[in-house]
Amino acid sequence: MKRTVVLAPLALLFATSLHLVHAAGNVVSIPLQRSFNRNSNILVTRRIARTRKQQGKDMMQLAPDVDFDEDSHDVEPDFGQVRLTDATDTYYYGMISVGTPSQNFTVTFDTGSANMWIPGIRCTSKACLQHNRYDHELSSTYQPLNGQFAIQYGTGEVRGVTGQDTVKVGGITIKGQPFAESISEDEVFELPDTEFDGLFGLAFKSLSSGGLVPPMTKMIEEALVDEPVFAFALSEGHRSFGELLLGGYNKLHYKGELRWMRVTRAKYWQVSMEGIWYGDGKFNMLSLSKNRDVSKIPLDLITGNPTDATLPDSWRQEKADETAEKARKKARRKAKESDPDMDLEEKRKRLSADTSPKLKKLLPARPNASPDTSAIIDTGTSFLLGDPSSVQLISRIIGADFHTGDMSCAHLSELKSFWITLGGFKFEIAPEHYVYRDPVKKTCSSAWVPSYDSPFWVLGDSFLRAYYAVFDVKEKKVGLAPINRPLRHV
Repeated sequence: MKRTVVLAPLALLFATSLHLVHAAGNVVSIPLQRSFNRNSNILVTRRIARTRKQQGKDMMQLAPDVDFDEDSHDVEPDFGQVRLTDATDTYYYGMISVGTPSQNFTVTFDTGSANMWIPGIRCTSKACLQHNRYDHELSSTYQPLNGQFAIQYGTGEVRGVTGQDTVKVGGITIKGQPFAESISEDEVFELPDTEFDGLFGLAFKSLSSGGLVPPMTKMIEEALVDEPVFAFALSEGHRSFGELLLGGYNKLHYKGELRWMRVTRAKYWQVSMEGIWYGDGKFNMLSLSKNRDVSKIPLDLITGNPTDATLPDSWRQEKADETAEKARKKARRKAKESDPDMDLEEKRKRLSADTSPKLKKLLPARPNASPDTSAIIDTGTSFLLGDPSSVQLISRIIGADFHTGDMSCAHLSELKSFWITLGGFKFEIAPEHYVYRDPVKKTCSSAWVPSYDSPFWVLGDSFLRAYYAVFDVKEKKVGLAPINRPLRHV
């Protein structure tokens, strides 16, 4: 007979009915705790974003030529419960245990990486000394894997060795889980910027480095959860609690229906991204900013209907939305009449050729589509990372400094929502989610961050706090629906 065990944080526990789907038995609820401690995390994250390598955030590489020289919590978590904290208002972490007897560590549950790593006892870097360190000699279930690794994060790196041991998460016991223990960590992982000890990757196995099996993959392979599904409900409010559910998802946590998007490449949780709009604006900023000096684009084009007075000479007398639609219809009709079997690329070329020269200066051939753009849904990233041109345009619209993200708090009530299209569905990003307010320093900062080398956009916690997110490993799809607040823990 199968069982369902779901525990909530003691501070928020109350009676409610159980509305779990896609899981009839082993379902584990991991409470997500939120705190506020801004410090310098935003600046650190911006620095990391600008120096990332093209592989994205999880850039773990085996380093066989690396040469190394040779106070944990005692509380055992209840079955089904790991308390996760939203530190610095920008990331979430919680507790796992490793080894026999258990050694406890706080980790970020990260859909943007696939490996698990924690500080090792041999690590004497300041970052390691400030955090809990794993001593494999104290564990009777530890086995070495004799691998060495280096994780490069642009501004710093983590180096270490690989092994396997018993790992407990939310009361689930994973025997022989491969992971890495650090030997050295860069200052970016020091307090107060980084409160967690390590990372717990939830991306696909194909992203994992060194052949290490990710924890979620191992849980699925060993039938430790009923369904290959997990879901996040991120909290809002100082010291509040959200939830990570392993093995299913909770219908109490969202409104309406889940909008399912296919993963376009099963490494990250990567989906197609068609565009970004501001307020009632009709122009897709992804297309508008491509190969164009965004500093010269009239903001009226984006924030609403442009007037002739605001358009450059080359753009006047062209109502872009109306003219573009007419040009596209004409090109499609001609292409279909001349050759119904013509491939999409050729049709696109004809569409472009039929568009007036004036309009082509304003918009590319497909003004409301950006088919080559994608985004990853990433719980391990704090902000909204995108191509510099688009982020520069966004910064102009909301009055933020492009380089630092600093902005005035005086006109926040005048800001509008952005709308982002993923997998054909439109999702709102409201001002309260793309602007960070520091109640202590009385300052504001933009959550939009330029990423200079990443081939895709990264939608982090600033986006996810507005949506319940379900990740289906087997079907390779992501479901999003507006989050239902206040969260009802079961």
